[in-house]
Amino acid sequence: MTKTNAPYKCAFSISNEILYKSVELGVDIGKISVSELRYGIEDAAEATKYSLLTEGIALTPSQYRGLLDKEEIPSEPIANALFKTYCKLPHLDAYDPESLVQTFEANLFREGVPNRLSRRVKGFDYPLPAHSKIEALIKGLYSFANNGKRKVHPLTLSCLFYFEILAIQPYSEYSKMFALLVAKAILGDYNKLLFALPLERLMLKNEKMLDAAYEESVDKGDIGPFILAMLSIIQEGVDTLSRRSVRKPKLSSDQVKRLLSVMSKGRYYGALELCSLLGLKSRLGLSKNYLSPALEAGLIERSNPLSPTSRSQKYRLKEGR
Repeated sequence: MTKTNAPYKCAFSISNEILYKSVELGVDIGKISVSELRYGIEDAAEATKYSLLTEGIALTPSQYRGLLDKEEIPSEPIANALFKTYCKLPHLDAYDPESLVQTFEANLFREGVPNRLSRRVKGFDYPLPAHSKIEALIKGLYSFANNGKRKVHPLTLSCLFYFEILAIQPYSEYSKMFALLVAKAILGDYNKLLFALPLERLMLKNEKMLDAAYEESVDKGDIGPFILAMLSIIQEGVDTLSRRSVRKPKLSSDQVKRLLSVMSKGRYYGALELCSLLGLKSRLGLSKNYLSPALEAGLIERSNPLSPTSRSQKYRLKEGR
């Protein structure tokens, strides 16, 4: 059913509930800021995978593995383009529309930007602003953000941007991917640790809840309910990062040291080959005493991370070691 209220006309006000939630989240983020978590290729690949899924594009295991190996995927060029954008994200200015918008458009729309001309977009049932108003509305959004940096918490701003970009729908397709990128950029600008936040995966996981919150906000004419819903998702992501930060890798294992010593950089090894190199007779012993501890410590990686129990699984030293 087509809605009658327009999201881009919704008011924005900061309730005590939003303020308290932002401050509470800020404290939790501060607690894990001293961790050694870093934004890496795996984070960019996962963000790409789930961002594409929000647009109905599913990567195959081999395509996902290609991203991790930084290989071109001819059958899904948008995946390469989006992955490159996510890799560059920490180096872009979240509050400069030219920096993020131009990078996004240059990477994803090599054959021309699909600017929205219609007042309707497939899958978005709310009234949209006319095409002639898009540029001014986007500039106004960034102007508000730059003027309100010290007044509005960045966590709240990231939620506001996501809501408003969906409300404006600047492109005839991929507006949701752009909204996710902008939200992630603002979060990362606030704290670099948040570039590793699994935002895209959690937004997809909670899609129905978010849709309900979006509809509630539009019905009330106030963005507040959606911001609270998205802040709860960010909280879930921060809790995930917190659990990652307290894991204690088993670096002292003699078996792990032996495993690393027989592996050369940049090359994948099958289980049977590793058993031969290590003088082992049992794949079970290899998995339990060598592979599992090394994977948990982040020292090696799988060739097919989407199917960890695959019999054709191979392993290599993690990039950057």
